[in-house]
Amino acid sequence: MAARDLPTLTTFPYEELDHREDDHWSGAQVSDDELRALSLGAFYSARWDAFHDALLLGPEREHPLGDRRELAIDTLTGAWGITDGAEAMASMEQLLEGMHGPLYAMVHPLVMASINSPERDRFGERADRHRAFLRQVGAFRGMDNPEALVRDYDIWSQAIKLGLVDHLVQPLPADIQAWDLARVVAVARMAFTAGYLDADVSWDYVMRALTPAQRRYRNWRQFGDAYLTGWTYWQACEDLAELKSGGVDRRLELIRLWQRQTSPWRRISLQPE
Repeated sequence: MAARDLPTLTTFPYEELDHREDDHWSGAQVSDDELRALSLGAFYSARWDAFHDALLLGPEREHPLGDRRELAIDTLTGAWGITDGAEAMASMEQLLEGMHGPLYAMVHPLVMASINSPERDRFGERADRHRAFLRQVGAFRGMDNPEALVRDYDIWSQAIKLGLVDHLVQPLPADIQAWDLARVVAVARMAFTAGYLDADVSWDYVMRALTPAQRRYRNWRQFGDAYLTGWTYWQACEDLAELKSGGVDRRLELIRLWQRQTSPWRRISLQPE
């Protein structure tokens, strides 16, 4: 389903989006900025059926894979290779510096310049120049594999040409830092729930993600579009086949966050009033 075929943004409920549980709120006493910062990771708290207003990934419930702490440990280990607090902090520092955002900022403009080039340039000459440039950048930066940027360039170009980004807002965002910032909050909450970090340290990382988010995005609409573009870029480089359905599913999740009355993105704005 292409972006133009998505449901009109009207009042809920959208039947196809209401299979998940209701939004969970713990009633914790958090400040507006603390709620804004936690809401950077709202996509994950919604997917996890977790509280939107607390560090802890509650509410607790019976689950065949274990309690919330065991699930947090399993996810950190399986998806991130994180087994303790030091590794969690190292990953969050990388995300705050920009893990995928800087790569996209370099690759995406070159891909678009190649795709939108005049007809006479579409036989590979401009793309070859771009690949040579990216190899030089990779070598200059001391990357273990200077061809990695070239690979990203070729895959991202293919994804766009095949229409595997049709679930994204058009034109595509120039910035995907939201993808990294949302995951800072997700990792901080998992690390706290797992018992790897105490509340003060976890809150510090959550709050550090808020300032760059407010500096880059005016509202949750922009933040969500940038987040989804970041996921799409990452997923394209991991497995193009996943984009055929996964992108539309995530777009629908964002619509739910943008429109559902009990969503954190409806309860508080990204920017102070």
